[in-house]
Amino acid sequence: MSRKNILVIGRANSGKTHFAGQLYGRLKEPQSSLKINETPGNLEMLGEVFEALSEGKASDHTVAGTWDSLKLSLIDKNGKEFEINWPEYAGEQWDAIFSTRSLDEKWKNQLDDSDKWLVIIRVENEPTFPDFLEKLANNEKPEKKHESPNSPNWDANAYWVEKLQILLQLSKTQIANKVQSPKVAVLLSCYDEVNTENGTPYMILEQRLPMLASYLVANWNKGKLSIWGLSSLGKELTEASKDDDFIDEGPETQGWVISPDETIEQKNTDLTLPIKWLLND
Repeated sequence: MSRKNILVIGRANSGKTHFAGQLYGRLKEPQSSLKINETPGNLEMLGEVFEALSEGKASDHTVAGTWDSLKLSLIDKNGKEFEINWPEYAGEQWDAIFSTRSLDEKWKNQLDDSDKWLVIIRVENEPTFPDFLEKLANNEKPEKKHESPNSPNWDANAYWVEKLQILLQLSKTQIANKVQSPKVAVLLSCYDEVNTENGTPYMILEQRLPMLASYLVANWNKGKLSIWGLSSLGKELTEASKDDDFIDEGPETQGWVISPDETIEQKNTDLTLPIKWLLND
């Protein structure tokens, strides 16, 4: 049976860990149309995340550093099997990828085995510099920075465009025409932090990271790209908080997504929707 693997891509502190824990909670629900196909090897880590949320507090971010690669093997209602891979990587590893344009063997295998990408971007945490885009608009060359791409001195527009270009190059994707594969879902995480002004997720991305938004639209086939709003928790939690909604109702009832053509008024609690979109060929 053919597999449709999904690779999760995101910076540190972008919300990947809480999304993994909340997604796991949704998948355990009897009514979920996606089911866990095999018990994940990192079940203890997922359990720690979900347990923290059940106590109404945020999961310790160091939990993410305890796994080398989280893998969820799933099956949909039509019997199609696939895996979602959350590779965990340190900033130094990304520095090496940027400087050498190469990946270690494990990362390369995960990239080769995936034809779908889930890109998680916390727009409120992304550093941007107006003069960078202004110089580009005036056909001026922005000043080169010698810091690593993970440095706060890198504009997030340049960081993400460069990152995606490297991954396309390493995956040997043909970009002479608009990209058909990998199919990409961009999740604007911690969406409850964002002043959406009744805009769709793409409109928010275009406002916050216009160069990245233009790059995605220019390079991906329309049916192979979607932009979503994601709030895995629905609100801010801390490691010391004791939120009653999470304690009394359970973390599996919290969090929501905003579909690409909708605004924050149309919240949907089904966090699996972006996954289902990726699988829908």
